[in-house]
Amino acid sequence: MRRRTGAKDEQRREAPPAAEALLAALPECVRLLTPEGFIDYINPAGLWMLGLHSLDQVKGRRWASQWPDEHPAELEAALLTARKGGVGRFQGVCYTAGGVRKWWDTTMTPVRAPDGQVTRLMALSREVTASAEAEAFFNTIVHLLPNPLLVKSAADGRYVLINRAAEETFGLSRAEALGKTAFELFPAEEARLFAEEDAEVIRSREVRVSEEEPITTRAGLRYFTTKKLATFDGDRPLHLVIIGEDVTERRAAALALKHSLAEAEAAHQAKSAFLANMSHEIRTPLNGVVGVADLLARTELTASQRELVEVIRSCGSTLDRMLLDVLDLSKIEAGKLSLSAEPFNLAALAQSVAGLMRPIAEEKNLRFELDCDPAADLVVSADPVRLRQILTNLLSNAIKFTDAGSVTLRVRRTGDHTYQFVVADTGIGFDETVRQRLFDRFEQADGTINRRYGGTGLGLAISRQLASMMGGELECESAPGEGSAFMVTLPLPPAPARQTQESDAGGNAVEGLAVLAVDDHAANRKVVQIALEAAGATVQLAENGEQALALFRQRRFDLVLMDMQMPQMDGLAATRAIRQIETDQRRAPTPVVMLTANTSEDHVRMALEAGADTHLGKPLRPDALLRMISTLVSGPAGAAGGTVRPARHG
Repeated sequence: MRRRTGAKDEQRREAPPAAEALLAALPECVRLLTPEGFIDYINPAGLWMLGLHSLDQVKGRRWASQWPDEHPAELEAALLTARKGGVGRFQGVCYTAGGVRKWWDTTMTPVRAPDGQVTRLMALSREVTASAEAEAFFNTIVHLLPNPLLVKSAADGRYVLINRAAEETFGLSRAEALGKTAFELFPAEEARLFAEEDAEVIRSREVRVSEEEPITTRAGLRYFTTKKLATFDGDRPLHLVIIGEDVTERRAAALALKHSLAEAEAAHQAKSAFLANMSHEIRTPLNGVVGVADLLARTELTASQRELVEVIRSCGSTLDRMLLDVLDLSKIEAGKLSLSAEPFNLAALAQSVAGLMRPIAEEKNLRFELDCDPAADLVVSADPVRLRQILTNLLSNAIKFTDAGSVTLRVRRTGDHTYQFVVADTGIGFDETVRQRLFDRFEQADGTINRRYGGTGLGLAISRQLASMMGGELECESAPGEGSAFMVTLPLPPAPARQTQESDAGGNAVEGLAVLAVDDHAANRKVVQIALEAAGATVQLAENGEQALALFRQRRFDLVLMDMQMPQMDGLAATRAIRQIETDQRRAPTPVVMLTANTSEDHVRMALEAGADTHLGKPLRPDALLRMISTLVSGPAGAAGGTVRPARHG
């Protein structure tokens, strides 16, 4: 309701015509209010901005009625300040007559009579909707950010903005932080580091990233990844903006994972050392057993004696195969099993494998058949040792699980440079349930299989992994009582024309050689001596590296067979010393063969680095030893004393 006033008051509140003309010309909204806050005048620009047609629509109403209830405190404070002769100011929302929400930045000043009495209040409002909404949107985004955000003045280092995430993370409220420096909020040493970083960021004008930076919060020490940058007005730095991410839990998890990996690596190293030592300790006596059995088989024996020798040889081969499976599995798990790419004739390899397995099948009265595609009679490039290992594993299983009928190896070309090897048998077979887990480690069809046939259950798992490493696959199909078929499909590209297969040297190449055989195990020395002397070589024996060096200084040898692991002086040190003697005495290099139970790739590498020409693993067989020596001393590498590719046993 319009407030009634006296004539004297009305006269006192009338605006001079010149002043009213000036107000009417202003582009902002101007309201003249009574000291009590009632609307007395609104200029034309104000009427238009408020959506009013005439002053009569609002004249005499309280000014506060145009403002929503969200600003009563700020509005009353501005009125009171102006009423007392000061300048009041606030920013808030005011609705137009049509209900449009607008932001206004309002300044309220007193209008005085000649006697100094405040007769009116002038409220000048400038619409700032666009900037206010942009600022409100910015503030919303800033405070909704999940990462701590802090902004401080570059001039004095005082914080001018801190979002909600920063409040929660550091345990500081905006009221506590704004206007303060880091020295007032953080420990002195941390604040000093912050100040140094600030200075560097301003100097370099680059974003500084700190990884896992320790910062003290109200909840204790936390770790942050922070990004800090400076803003500038020309050359004048304005603000430093800091964005952080609390990585305390992630850091703890990474440290725990690192610790776990270290423990796992230590366990793996311990396992590898254990396997290497056990391999050496098992293969050393096994070498004597297999070697002596092979030598006995070459002598005149009765039928019963030969049967016993064959039992020894068979048991030795089984132990050797099981040991190789365990070592191969360890290499695969460690990712240290590597493949070579060598030229070899595919049909010849299949015939060689068939020739090895046929006698074993015939001992069980099984037919053994090799069906090799003529297209396989070519030289390909792959790892012949691993392919031979796959086929031998599959054929061994086929023979083992077949009591009557036949075992067949088929080789077919199935595409450009792709070949399939099928091992089929008429054995016990298996069902689909067994097939699903047959390639798992340590798996066999059931418990009775292990008790009846033996084995570790590693052969198929290793074969599939080897096939995969060679770029192929190993699958199978079977039915109980109807036999099985295992299919290996491999890409085998043709070997480059410049590569040729190494030809086996004649057996007479060993005859007349002077050989120094070094081994700390008496049985191994005996096996080597008997095998080489039977082939026409002269053999000098030594028990360790020191004895070998003494003999090497006294006379010249055509070949040195060196054990790796020996007391007093091991084979690596002895080989290095031999090469030094040759250098000092200007001798031609003598071929050195590292003949050892240490067969890992690391051991082969160490042997070659020490100066050995090649490497042959134990347990050795006399025929394999003689072939290797013949190749070594007859080829150009042997004649020149150069390094040749290590011979891999098995």
